[in-house]
Amino acid sequence: MNKIIIALFSLAVLSFFACEREYDAGTMASKSDARVIIVSIDVRDVPYESQRSFYDHSAKVNTIQILPGMDWTTFTVFVTPTLYSTMTPYAGFEDDWSSGSKSYTITSGDGSATNTYTVQIVEVAEFGNNNP
Repeated sequence: MNKIIIALFSLAVLSFFACEREYDAGTMASKSDARVIIVSIDVRDVPYESQRSFYDHSAKVNTIQILPGMDWTTFTVFVTPTLYSTMTPYAGFEDDWSSGSKSYTITSGDGSATNTYTVQIVEVAEFGNNNP
């Protein structure tokens, strides 16, 4: 019985602190930010353990390394821009990646910045500690 009372008390305390303050999305991202923050290949196409993503924001290049043996014509790549920004073309559809790269234009939420990022897929024999 004591365990139940302690569990209910803990739940009440956690609920109180979790709801204590509201989060302002503006502190997490700026409306003038226009970057790609996440790229990945759908795990149905390439298992998570067979891919690694690297980001070079100064060069505006995102690289996904994959292990050998993948069919380059069936990848669905997810590209996520920063909060508030928009992206063209939209990613997340099955697409032909046989060329190894595609470009995405990111426009900030307030329209003050536009960046074109290249997402490239590179086949590697094994994953190392090196960033491409």
